[in-house]
Amino acid sequence: MKMEGIMKLHRLFKIFVMGLLIMAPRIVLAENLVFIVNAENSVSDLSPQEVKKYMLKEAISWPNGQKVRSVDRKGSPPERMVYLKDVIHKNTDQLDKYWVGQRYKSGVPIPPKLGSDAQVIEYVQSFAGALGYVSAGSINGTDGSTIKIVGTFPMK
Repeated sequence: MKMEGIMKLHRLFKIFVMGLLIMAPRIVLAENLVFIVNAENSVSDLSPQEVKKYMLKEAISWPNGQKVRSVDRKGSPPERMVYLKDVIHKNTDQLDKYWVGQRYKSGVPIPPKLGSDAQVIEYVQSFAGALGYVSAGSINGTDGSTIKIVGTFPMK
Protein backbone atom coordinates (compact mmCIF):
# COMPACT_ATOMS: atom_id res chain seq x y z
CA MET A 1 0.00 0.00 0.00
CA LYS A 2 2.81 2.39 0.85
CA MET A 3 4.52 1.70 -2.47
CA GLU A 4 1.30 2.51 -4.37
CA GLY A 5 1.11 5.90 -2.66
CA ILE A 6 4.74 6.66 -3.50
CA MET A 7 4.20 5.68 -7.15
CA LYS A 8 1.11 7.89 -7.34
CA LEU A 9 3.02 10.82 -5.88
CA HIS A 10 5.86 10.20 -8.33
CA ARG A 11 3.43 10.26 -11.29
CA LEU A 12 1.82 13.48 -10.03
CA PHE A 13 5.25 15.04 -9.63
CA LYS A 14 6.20 14.06 -13.21
CA ILE A 15 2.96 15.57 -14.52
CA PHE A 16 3.64 18.76 -12.56
CA VAL A 17 7.21 19.04 -13.91
CA MET A 18 6.04 18.38 -17.47
CA GLY A 19 3.43 21.12 -17.06
CA LEU A 20 6.11 23.54 -15.90
CA LEU A 21 8.32 22.67 -18.86
CA ILE A 22 5.45 23.24 -21.27
CA MET A 23 4.49 26.57 -19.67
CA ALA A 24 8.04 27.92 -19.11
CA PRO A 25 8.53 29.27 -22.65
CA ARG A 26 5.19 31.07 -22.43
CA ILE A 27 6.06 32.58 -19.06
CA VAL A 28 9.44 33.83 -20.29
CA LEU A 29 7.98 34.95 -23.62
CA ALA A 30 5.28 37.01 -21.92
CA GLU A 31 7.99 39.10 -20.26
CA ASN A 32 9.62 40.08 -23.55
CA LEU A 33 9.15 42.97 -25.91
CA VAL A 34 8.71 41.63 -29.43
CA PHE A 35 8.94 43.39 -32.76
CA ILE A 36 6.35 42.22 -35.23
CA VAL A 37 5.86 42.59 -38.96
CA ASN A 38 3.05 41.69 -41.30
CA ALA A 39 3.25 38.00 -42.25
CA GLU A 40 3.68 38.99 -45.92
CA ASN A 41 7.04 40.62 -45.10
CA SER A 42 9.99 38.54 -46.33
CA VAL A 43 12.10 39.51 -43.30
CA SER A 44 12.26 36.77 -40.68
CA ASP A 45 14.80 38.10 -38.18
CA LEU A 46 16.17 41.55 -37.35
CA SER A 47 19.20 42.45 -35.27
CA PRO A 48 18.78 45.21 -32.67
CA GLN A 49 20.63 47.58 -35.00
CA GLU A 50 18.30 46.75 -37.89
CA VAL A 51 15.23 47.24 -35.70
CA LYS A 52 16.53 50.67 -34.72
CA LYS A 53 17.24 51.63 -38.36
CA TYR A 54 13.76 50.62 -39.52
CA MET A 55 11.92 52.10 -36.54
CA LEU A 56 13.73 55.44 -36.93
CA LYS A 57 13.25 55.33 -40.71
CA GLU A 58 16.98 55.46 -41.35
CA ALA A 59 16.09 52.62 -43.69
CA ILE A 60 12.80 53.38 -45.41
CA SER A 61 12.29 50.21 -47.48
CA TRP A 62 12.39 46.51 -46.73
CA PRO A 63 14.75 44.32 -48.82
CA ASN A 64 11.84 43.57 -51.20
CA GLY A 65 11.33 47.31 -51.83
CA GLN A 66 8.17 47.59 -49.72
CA LYS A 67 7.88 50.88 -47.79
CA VAL A 68 8.52 50.55 -44.02
CA ARG A 69 5.55 51.68 -41.93
CA SER A 70 6.78 51.79 -38.34
CA VAL A 71 4.34 52.44 -35.51
CA ASP A 72 4.99 53.74 -32.00
CA ARG A 73 3.00 53.68 -28.75
CA LYS A 74 1.36 56.58 -26.92
CA GLY A 75 2.32 57.57 -23.41
CA SER A 76 4.67 55.58 -21.21
CA PRO A 77 3.62 51.92 -21.17
CA PRO A 78 6.40 49.51 -20.11
CA GLU A 79 6.82 48.33 -23.71
CA ARG A 80 7.57 51.86 -24.88
CA MET A 81 10.02 52.47 -22.04
CA VAL A 82 12.01 49.36 -23.04
CA TYR A 83 11.83 50.40 -26.71
CA LEU A 84 13.13 53.90 -25.95
CA LYS A 85 15.86 52.89 -23.51
CA ASP A 86 17.13 49.57 -24.85
CA VAL A 87 16.37 49.68 -28.57
CA ILE A 88 16.69 53.23 -29.86
CA HIS A 89 18.59 54.70 -26.89
CA LYS A 90 16.52 57.88 -26.65
CA ASN A 91 14.12 59.36 -24.14
CA THR A 92 10.69 60.68 -25.10
CA ASP A 93 11.88 64.28 -25.61
CA GLN A 94 14.84 63.18 -27.72
CA LEU A 95 12.59 61.05 -29.90
CA ASP A 96 10.10 63.87 -30.38
CA LYS A 97 12.93 66.23 -31.41
CA TYR A 98 14.35 63.56 -33.72
CA TRP A 99 11.02 63.24 -35.56
CA VAL A 100 10.62 67.02 -35.89
CA GLY A 101 14.11 67.17 -37.40
CA GLN A 102 13.44 64.27 -39.76
CA ARG A 103 10.16 65.79 -40.87
CA TYR A 104 11.83 69.15 -41.51
CA LYS A 105 14.94 67.74 -43.27
CA SER A 106 13.48 65.02 -45.44
CA GLY A 107 9.71 65.13 -45.13
CA VAL A 108 9.65 61.70 -43.48
CA PRO A 109 6.24 61.19 -41.87
CA ILE A 110 6.19 60.69 -38.11
CA PRO A 111 5.01 57.17 -37.24
CA PRO A 112 1.50 56.96 -35.79
CA LYS A 113 1.28 56.49 -32.02
CA LEU A 114 -1.26 53.93 -30.93
CA GLY A 115 -2.68 53.35 -27.48
CA SER A 116 -2.45 49.59 -26.98
CA ASP A 117 -0.78 46.37 -28.04
CA ALA A 118 -4.05 45.31 -29.68
CA GLN A 119 -4.06 48.45 -31.83
CA VAL A 120 -0.42 47.89 -32.85
CA ILE A 121 -1.19 44.27 -33.80
CA GLU A 122 -4.20 45.41 -35.84
CA TYR A 123 -2.06 48.06 -37.60
CA VAL A 124 0.67 45.53 -38.44
CA GLN A 125 -1.92 43.06 -39.71
CA SER A 126 -3.36 45.76 -41.97
CA PHE A 127 -0.20 46.95 -43.75
CA ALA A 128 2.33 44.71 -45.51
CA GLY A 129 5.26 47.02 -44.67
CA ALA A 130 4.31 47.57 -41.02
CA LEU A 131 6.70 47.16 -38.09
CA GLY A 132 5.66 47.57 -34.47
CA TYR A 133 6.41 46.41 -30.96
CA VAL A 134 4.21 44.78 -28.35
CA SER A 135 4.44 42.73 -25.20
CA ALA A 136 4.98 39.11 -26.18
CA GLY A 137 2.04 38.06 -24.04
CA SER A 138 -0.29 40.14 -26.18
CA ILE A 139 0.29 38.03 -29.27
CA ASN A 140 -1.10 34.91 -27.64
CA GLY A 141 -4.24 34.06 -29.49
CA THR A 142 -3.08 35.38 -32.86
CA ASP A 143 -2.82 32.52 -35.31
CA GLY A 144 0.49 33.60 -36.85
CA SER A 145 -0.97 33.90 -40.32
CA THR A 146 -1.10 37.72 -40.21
CA ILE A 147 1.95 38.71 -38.13
CA LYS A 148 5.35 37.31 -37.27
CA ILE A 149 7.98 38.07 -34.63
CA VAL A 150 11.27 39.38 -36.04
CA GLY A 151 12.99 40.54 -32.86
CA THR A 152 12.83 40.00 -29.09
CA PHE A 153 14.11 42.11 -26.19
CA PRO A 154 13.82 41.29 -22.48
CA MET A 155 11.55 43.57 -20.48
CA LYS A 156 13.68 44.33 -17.44
